[in-house]
Amino acid sequence: MRALIVLLALGAVFVTGGCSQVSVQTDFDQAADFAALKTYAWYVGEQPATGDPRADNPMLDQRVRAAVETTLNEKGFMKTDAAPDFLLVYHAATSKEIGVTTTTASGYSSGYYGWNYVYAPMWTEQAASYTYTQGSLILDVVDAKSEKLIWRGSSQANVDDVSTQQQRKNLVNEAVRGMLAKFPPKAKK
Repeated sequence: MRALIVLLALGAVFVTGGCSQVSVQTDFDQAADFAALKTYAWYVGEQPATGDPRADNPMLDQRVRAAVETTLNEKGFMKTDAAPDFLLVYHAATSKEIGVTTTTASGYSSGYYGWNYVYAPMWTEQAASYTYTQGSLILDVVDAKSEKLIWRGSSQANVDDVSTQQQRKNLVNEAVRGMLAKFPPKAKK
């Protein structure tokens, strides 16, 4: 019985832990030599202002840079100020979006059809729209010698329910780890 409870608890962890609230996409230059990349630096000292107070936030800047550096260091890349192999720059923004949900309701319809009284199942769909704030984070990897973009990762998530510092940190970490899980791209065979 105890084993069944442990198994159910682990199943619940995997089900809830596997549902990510961050959507991630990546793209890269297939001609780039990612195997040659070992060291990195940030492209600019400060991020360009966007005019959006949520994105132009020094605390967000610290969170993004810390998450990127931690993840890259775990992958074996080293930060350097002298002749890095690649440069990093990120872009953050928020936008209002519209979402739509549909629900299906079942019920029964009844009435006389011809000479017979009919009691039949029926299904109806109802749509509802809502607005939410989508946060976007884009991370660019630029070849240091050619200054050419060679890799881009982007992530989006609903940020309306992110209200505490820990939630913001967790969301940034999830977005960065999700993007950098696909960096460097696998070599073609």
